[in-house]
Amino acid sequence: MRTSEPVRAAVVGGGAFGECHLRTLASMPDVEVAGLYTLEQDRAAALCDRYGGNCYPDLEELASDPSIDMVSIATPEDAHCESFKVLAEQGKAIYVEKPLATSLAEAEQMLELSRSITAMSGHCLRFESRIAQVFARQDRLGALRHMSFRNKRSRSEKEVYGRVHPAYGIFCHDIELANAFARERFHRVCALETRFSEGQVDGMNLLIEYPGGATCSIEGGWYLPVQDGLAENDRCSLDFEAGTFEINLPHMGFTFVDSDGYRFFNQQYECNVYGMEFGALRAALEYLVRCLRSDARPQISTIEDGCEAIRLIEAALQSARTGRWVEAD
Repeated sequence: MRTSEPVRAAVVGGGAFGECHLRTLASMPDVEVAGLYTLEQDRAAALCDRYGGNCYPDLEELASDPSIDMVSIATPEDAHCESFKVLAEQGKAIYVEKPLATSLAEAEQMLELSRSITAMSGHCLRFESRIAQVFARQDRLGALRHMSFRNKRSRSEKEVYGRVHPAYGIFCHDIELANAFARERFHRVCALETRFSEGQVDGMNLLIEYPGGATCSIEGGWYLPVQDGLAENDRCSLDFEAGTFEINLPHMGFTFVDSDGYRFFNQQYECNVYGMEFGALRAALEYLVRCLRSDARPQISTIEDGCEAIRLIEAALQSARTGRWVEAD
């Protein structure tokens, strides 16, 4: 690609995540926002006025624009595969939000399409600074023994993201991290579902075993009250032969107290400093830009990584239905 000019990037999807991608891309000095495609044209016009670029009337026109180098897919989860296919056929570099897909068949199709392009899955927690430090030290920590993840989300979030099972909407990050730390495909998984309200399943507990002996537990769901002070309450513990890492997400040490109580701010995602966006998403997009400029295949948060997360999710859902351990194959 052109190395002396900015990378021209577009976004597919104009919801909250789509705007987050636009805002982040617009703050990157090596990137020029080329435009947006979303079904709501009034929303598209407002976002393009704010962040720049063209409003594309359909996905095909965006994909066929030769001036666009890179595209972020931030559509609803079940539309990722369709958008990925159109963009991959035009040779665009692609960043696709998590989860990669909502079925293993679609994830494997996307994996095959990705082999001839530069593409990443949107598991940006791989770029969260504290988690990245653990990955950087892993070779010196000895054997991985156990991982535990806890993710709790507010009831108000279920109203939006409860459109998919929490295994896709909440746990896919943790599952991808667990696979990455284990450095191998899971051996078997056992899962239980929690349901206490109408609609989609409210929560889930997973136990995962890896061939090398490491184990992992993941639990959480739409458990927190509807309130603004704490939209998420996540923790992970990583036990190695040489020691244990404990990480809270978001960082609980930064609070604001007012008449509504404590408020917590996530400094690792959508962190704005004087109009510039920083955090895990920015780092992930910067990494993709660097891979695109150097004509290198991404080695972090790959499409294969995203596909393996979907493989484990489908096994977990099968386990919840049958009440049995389910093996990878």
